[in-house]
Amino acid sequence: MLYRKIMVGENLESMQCEMYFESLFDVDFDYLVGLGKDMPTILFIDASKYSKDVLNDWIFAFTNIILINNNPIRAFIIRGYSEELQEFKGYYRVVSSYKSARQIVQEIVSSIDGSLDKIIGKSNRVLQMKKMMVLTMFYDGSIMILGETGSGKNLLAEVIAKLSPRGSRPFYSINCAAIPENLLESELFGYKKGAFTGATSEKVGLIEQANNGTLFLDEIGDMPLNLQAKILAITENREFFKIGATRPIKVDVRFITATNRYDDSAMRNDLRYRLSAVKIDLPPLRERKSDISLIFDEILEKKGYLVKFENIPQDLKERFLSYSYPGNVRELINMIEEYLAVNDVVQASVNSSMSKNVKLLAEEAMVARIVNGTTYKDFLQEVYKSASRELLQQRSEVLGNDINELSKEFGLTTRRIRDLLAELNSSANNPTRSDGEE
Repeated sequence: MLYRKIMVGENLESMQCEMYFESLFDVDFDYLVGLGKDMPTILFIDASKYSKDVLNDWIFAFTNIILINNNPIRAFIIRGYSEELQEFKGYYRVVSSYKSARQIVQEIVSSIDGSLDKIIGKSNRVLQMKKMMVLTMFYDGSIMILGETGSGKNLLAEVIAKLSPRGSRPFYSINCAAIPENLLESELFGYKKGAFTGATSEKVGLIEQANNGTLFLDEIGDMPLNLQAKILAITENREFFKIGATRPIKVDVRFITATNRYDDSAMRNDLRYRLSAVKIDLPPLRERKSDISLIFDEILEKKGYLVKFENIPQDLKERFLSYSYPGNVRELINMIEEYLAVNDVVQASVNSSMSKNVKLLAEEAMVARIVNGTTYKDFLQEVYKSASRELLQQRSEVLGNDINELSKEFGLTTRRIRDLLAELNSSANNPTRSDGEE
């Protein structure tokens, strides 16, 4: 269970919940405070019988009790058979509709559960993240997602936006790392006709399109600093200038951002403070491997296969579960596609064989220590030298001895690469020299 449901009002009686109160005046605040902080609690209150003054007095007491006791308790104020309206008031949301209060509650609960189910996983890290997402349903400010590439940041942003008070309004997303700087500015802010050569008509940018909705900025750490300053201005002034415009455009847009850089060193500090009032940590797949089988089953079910993770051969299970997934969920999906295509998982086999080689090297190190008295330090240094020479030889052949590319791949200076290539060529021209000889 990700959150507790408490129903308040005669029309909500018999609905599935953890506690029911017949009226607003029966709600026991001591009971609410005593629920603890391990799980969010949501009150669904049928407010059709209460005047505005009575409701405001109760909400005032409710909000202050939450603040004083720091309890994760929120409330939906439901007004059935009335004009459609949604209001956001911090710790509660007012939802009005021509439908009955009971129907409204059923739709809200269904939307919450359905949205959270899109994030596949039951590991502790995922459950804690989902509980945080329940609380963000009542928050309309900026949220920053921290997660590695391929971990599912875009999906998480979509779910957060769907659950928010702006859930029925526009949602747009853009990857700041995938678009060149000059095009990124145009995509975000738009431009006036004649603003530059080739601007034959006016363009509406994503910020303007997302007005009253949500804009997701993925990999915001890769956004150029001058554009970061413009985003900061929007968060402060709620307005922006199109390229070539002389008058600002007023906007009300909510920003959800994401970065794979946990130190955020590429971001302006003032912008980071503005956009990260709430941070959600999206765990990498290697830290929630118990979810792999669930993701596997979900993907195959969507593709129309009946096979489950528990039914595949044991050696394939071990490969899927032992692999480290540097590419996270995106890489897992590719490996599942590979399994469906060739009934094997080559990448996981490579990872597995590396572990075996490490064990073999450890055994050889112990043998060398017994037979030759070689210290483990000397053994490991020789392994490093031998592996480096082999790797340099293979990559130099592939890259045609391109010093600059080799320097990038090895993380060494071009001078050092030249010296290593000279040593490699000298060794090749002197076949009598042993690998261990300096």
